[in-house]
Amino acid sequence: MDSASIEELDLHWKDEDQILGIASEGVCCKNMDDIIERIANVKNTVKKINLNNQRALTEVPDILKECELLEELNISHTEITVIPDFIFTLPALRNLSCCCRVLPQPPSGLAKAQKLEKLHIRINENWSFPEGISSLSELKILLLDIYSEAALPKDLGNLKKIEELVLSIKHEHGEVQNLPDSFSKHPALKKISIVDNIYKNYKNLDFDKMAHILSSCHELESLTLSGLTIKKQKDITKLTSLKELILRHLLVEGNIFDSITTLKNLEKLDILGSEFKITELPDIFGSFNELRSFSFAGNFVRNMPQSLFMLSKLSTLEIGSTGIAVLDEKIGNLKSLINLHIYDNMLEKLPNSIFTLSYLAVLNIEENFFKQQDIAAIKQKLNAMYKNGQRIEFTCGRQGHRLSVKKLRAINYFESINSAVYFRYCMAAVYEKPNALKYVRDELLKDNEYIQICLEAALRNSYADFLINVNHKRLKRGDYERICWAAILHFPATVSKMVEPTEEWLVFAAKCSG
Repeated sequence: MDSASIEELDLHWKDEDQILGIASEGVCCKNMDDIIERIANVKNTVKKINLNNQRALTEVPDILKECELLEELNISHTEITVIPDFIFTLPALRNLSCCCRVLPQPPSGLAKAQKLEKLHIRINENWSFPEGISSLSELKILLLDIYSEAALPKDLGNLKKIEELVLSIKHEHGEVQNLPDSFSKHPALKKISIVDNIYKNYKNLDFDKMAHILSSCHELESLTLSGLTIKKQKDITKLTSLKELILRHLLVEGNIFDSITTLKNLEKLDILGSEFKITELPDIFGSFNELRSFSFAGNFVRNMPQSLFMLSKLSTLEIGSTGIAVLDEKIGNLKSLINLHIYDNMLEKLPNSIFTLSYLAVLNIEENFFKQQDIAAIKQKLNAMYKNGQRIEFTCGRQGHRLSVKKLRAINYFESINSAVYFRYCMAAVYEKPNALKYVRDELLKDNEYIQICLEAALRNSYADFLINVNHKRLKRGDYERICWAAILHFPATVSKMVEPTEEWLVFAAKCSG
């Protein structure tokens, strides 16, 4: 075994290899004895041990006591029921991941890990937060998988060296945990992420309070929010120190772009998800002279604002799942552009100015409306650039994909449309993609038409959150339950988003799942 292998022992279980039980380094570890033997062989030199997803691991091996050089340990997603105190007193331990779902109570000895710099821990259902977590004075990165509705410790902000805080919200009910007041004027906090991508019920985040706290953290550079409801989005304007803003699948009031014009230091901006319901990109990019990366996807806009093409430092541009049918020739003004992703739009041509971008290395035009001869012409131009020493990674598959869905999204912006024609567009769209039901304007349809469209989508659906796209308020309960019946019969997990399911419905879903 070479020295690199001795210092790093990777025994994590790969799900795709469960039959063979082959770990990523090709070693078969199916039981505790195998794991203990492997650790014992390298106990005097190993610095990193990865046991992630090892379901054979039901207890922490005592052999770890003898790994005095161990700096990083991952015991997440194992069947461990107790984390012994000796783990927290390992002399060299700096990085610990312990997201253990069957752990009945928080580890009691966490406060002893005084040299810990990075901690990833799961807060199980009905837990409070572990005692002593706020006393880890050397902690720089804290990642919390939160299955409990318990509030964050009031003194968590006393971790004065924390640079990155990640809150992954995984409990089904209640509101999102907010930052305690102790984070006010935090001297080191640079990056905070709050994400809820599990239940898609868009729990409320008191952003007014959070923005007030974060605006006093002058080192803050990055904010990520995902899967939440934010009622006072305008408070984003207070976070003027931000260099990175990533917003995904948020329910907000108004156009989110109207709230970020004060963020003049932004270098990266991602606005992703149809939940924003943005119909126009305002011409505000003149405020973002430092912007290097802009990603925008999931909202049906028809044009890019002119100020976007004035961003001299922009190196990555991603425009996906919009209604853009034409790119302005001024895209050639983006002289620093390296990565250009314009997928899942309605493009048929590319402006010639794209082929003058001397730093371009990636061009992605998948899922548009390019004809074969147009793709061939683009490849010819790229080949000429290659001969001149510029190699560009080009992807162009699935042209014409989801045509009916795109037509439905486009027709939604017509001022008037024949109801019979609209019904046909809707039926074609949900036939092509059942989740296109979220684009259907049910007020343009008769009750029987809307029910028919919902049933067609339900019988083809494969998304657990499908029923959130059904407007149950306009339906009689019996009609709504017909749709639920079809959805659950085809894909039982959809019962999770049924409105007011009875015990009978839950039993029915359980039977359907076999």
